[in-house]
Amino acid sequence: MELKELPFLTNFGLMLTYKCTIACPHCIVKAGPHRTEEMRVEDAREWLTQIRDYTAEKGIKAGISLTGGEPFYNRELLREVADDAAKKGFLVSVVSNAYWAATREMALETVKSLESVGFFSISTDQYHQEFIPLSFIRNAVYACKKLGKEYDIAVAAVSEEDPAHLALIDDLLEFTEKEKIETALIAPVGRAETAIPPGTLEFSPEPCKASCSMASFPIIFPDGKVIACIGPPIVIPGRHPLHLGNLKQHPLRDLLQQAEKNSILHAIRVFGPSSLVELLRDKGYGHLLPPSFQTDSICDICHKLFSSGKICAALEEVAADDLFTKKVAYGRYYYLHEPEMMEMLDLVE
Repeated sequence: MELKELPFLTNFGLMLTYKCTIACPHCIVKAGPHRTEEMRVEDAREWLTQIRDYTAEKGIKAGISLTGGEPFYNRELLREVADDAAKKGFLVSVVSNAYWAATREMALETVKSLESVGFFSISTDQYHQEFIPLSFIRNAVYACKKLGKEYDIAVAAVSEEDPAHLALIDDLLEFTEKEKIETALIAPVGRAETAIPPGTLEFSPEPCKASCSMASFPIIFPDGKVIACIGPPIVIPGRHPLHLGNLKQHPLRDLLQQAEKNSILHAIRVFGPSSLVELLRDKGYGHLLPPSFQTDSICDICHKLFSSGKICAALEEVAADDLFTKKVAYGRYYYLHEPEMMEMLDLVE
């Protein structure tokens, strides 16, 4: 088994706002101009302090990703939070649709105004381009290169073989390198649940077998909610295995200490969410499972499993087994070189 080492808690996301300049049909959180939810700068500063204290104690060099919605919608908030994060020693990145890059001059001015941000993740795809043309992306990339900022281009697609997606990749390669392009599959969640035409996405009776790197990086929302990843489970209401808690009710330290022992979360990181499907089948809960899963998508597995209260209850029951917990703890140690879970469970000799 080959598994890239992706250390736990080396990046934290802050969802600054649900407001966005556009309303893409595939948006998981249904962001748009009509949304009003926004993180208070006082909360952001306090939560950044808690992240700094915890990661410093653990010897972790962490990054902070500022996302939305569209973080540039409120530039004062973005700048204040980015500056505070940088002062506290974090590597700061921001996710944006680059609506601010209508010209090279505008792109340069905007990127230059955020000295604390070292990495720009620029979103574009056939859906974003209904609102923001490719020339804006080209200008944003130009500005990042000119000013020495790291960047990538995040592209969502129904399939990596989709003709529209392949055509876009060809266009992007005219002004950027292949390794700068990150493709993610669209999930039938949020606005995409009804806006993406039926039959567009592919499904299979068997889940995708791959581990998940994104479950290493929690995201904090304006209301204080903390979810273990930025994928489709963020829209599931109520408690589920990737819902770590709320910072307006408990300090971050308590939530992360509990997360270190969360065997379901770490099974996803080490063995992939398909391991949970196999576990449920082995323990006699196969009848609770959905009939199909999105092809090549690990995110769809988590969303389908954790959207069901009955499946969550079954998972909590079977994951409480000592053998399963030990398997996950040893997996973290062997594949990811993370001894924390073994130490907390007194498994280290």
